[in-house]
Amino acid sequence: MDTKPIAANISHGGGILQGLATGTSAWYASYVVTAMLLAFFAFSSKDKYPELPWLNQKAPTELTSSKRRAEFIAKPIEHLHKGSTQFKDTPYKLNTENGPVLVLPPKYVNELKSDRNLDFKSIASENTHAYLPGFEPLNSPPTLPQIINKHLTKALLSLTQPISLETTNALKDVFKESKEWTTITPSQIGLVVSRMSSRIFMGKELCNDKEWIETSSDYVFTLFRHQLEIAEWPRRLRPLANWLSPQGAVVRQKLQRCRDVLQPHLEKRQAVIDQALARGEKSPYNDAIEWFADTIGKKYDAASAQIGLSLVAIHTTADLLTQTMYDLAKNPELIPALRQEVIDVLSTNGLKKLSFQKLVLVDGSLKESQRLRPIFTTFFIREALQDVVLSDGFVVKKGTSLAMNGTNVMMNEEIYPEPHKYNPYRYVKMRQTFGEENKAHLVSTSPEHFGFGHGIRACPGRFFAANELKIAMAHILLKYDWKLADGAEDLKPRAVGINYLHNPAIKLMVRRRKEELDLDLLEF
Repeated sequence: MDTKPIAANISHGGGILQGLATGTSAWYASYVVTAMLLAFFAFSSKDKYPELPWLNQKAPTELTSSKRRAEFIAKPIEHLHKGSTQFKDTPYKLNTENGPVLVLPPKYVNELKSDRNLDFKSIASENTHAYLPGFEPLNSPPTLPQIINKHLTKALLSLTQPISLETTNALKDVFKESKEWTTITPSQIGLVVSRMSSRIFMGKELCNDKEWIETSSDYVFTLFRHQLEIAEWPRRLRPLANWLSPQGAVVRQKLQRCRDVLQPHLEKRQAVIDQALARGEKSPYNDAIEWFADTIGKKYDAASAQIGLSLVAIHTTADLLTQTMYDLAKNPELIPALRQEVIDVLSTNGLKKLSFQKLVLVDGSLKESQRLRPIFTTFFIREALQDVVLSDGFVVKKGTSLAMNGTNVMMNEEIYPEPHKYNPYRYVKMRQTFGEENKAHLVSTSPEHFGFGHGIRACPGRFFAANELKIAMAHILLKYDWKLADGAEDLKPRAVGINYLHNPAIKLMVRRRKEELDLDLLEF
């Protein structure tokens, strides 16, 4: 999604104010704007760290930091590189789209990785506006990690077959079966991942329900646009901006539409469950709808839960698969070795979870794409619930929003020789190096690779995502050739504030090939 026209249209909340001026009386518009300004001055926060330097402090003549925030949103990588160069191992302050942030050097990560006084959920809720009406899918329940660990991760052995079979069907429908070169886009790759994940999250029937797919996708697209709009406003004014924005009303309406579409399916499922229980049998369902109901133990917003799970699972997985296919298209000499690894491993071991652990080069290709273009420009995003005293005496004060610059770490030539080069073999070599072998896996987290975060808040769904990605890669490598479309050679990723996105203009060419193995016939 190209964010430039969106940002231009909503800069400084212009879209909302324009709606006020044209849709209400000038009197009311003046009243609201005055209230906003008074609220801003009343709630301007005191600098917790006057002794620390700013990277992008507002000028004395500037009333707010909005210009500095906009500059960071436009060029976050450049800002973070400048911060690392200028301040090295010293903490500094940075104006971001989410307000002022304390940027800590990565040297502190092992010291802080298990500190429960540094909370992720609260800051994630703030940064994504999950506390606002219409944003409920972004407000994941406290039980989500439990659901992932209890059900999703433990069920990986039994999930491989349905995911693989759905991959076969999705690729037929989306990539097609033509032996001529055809064009595919990131959204089509995302659709394949969506169907793979939804087969597990929503069951066989709902994963292909066109009305649900279209309705939920439409909501998510509208939500992301509105999220950018709301981010232009100071935190304390965002609830008001959300209610006054025409886009906010549309978001709430579309979320309700998602609930309405899902409700008949839920009622049908419940009838089947009731009949099974009456016969003394267990529920026939084993999907995320059932897991949420079982874990939460009470009535819950199923539509919001499913959309939220899709956002944290499908979006990030599709993003990494897209980037990996793009990176391999730019380095096609690597594809034959990857394809041969899939043939050798799966022909010997079958299509089992343990087989995918032996796809070390495939694993390395995914991890290398994640290193070169992670999904965030900053990592270890936390809020201090209490004062935290570090070993050198520095105090992270209660209420501080903090982050670390992980992109510079993952491009450090002392850690990764030739850091700008796409080289999956670096992880194969790492597996063979004593003391480094546990850092080489895609699911591994370390102070040198923040792709899935690090510490107790590392992504709990990374084991499912890694398994799913390798299933997708196995199918695609065996069944398709692919290459860059004309003009796609030098498309750079889009860094937008803390988000680091693949370029939406990416286009690949694919054609069907005769696979050496029929994956659907292998032993599961």
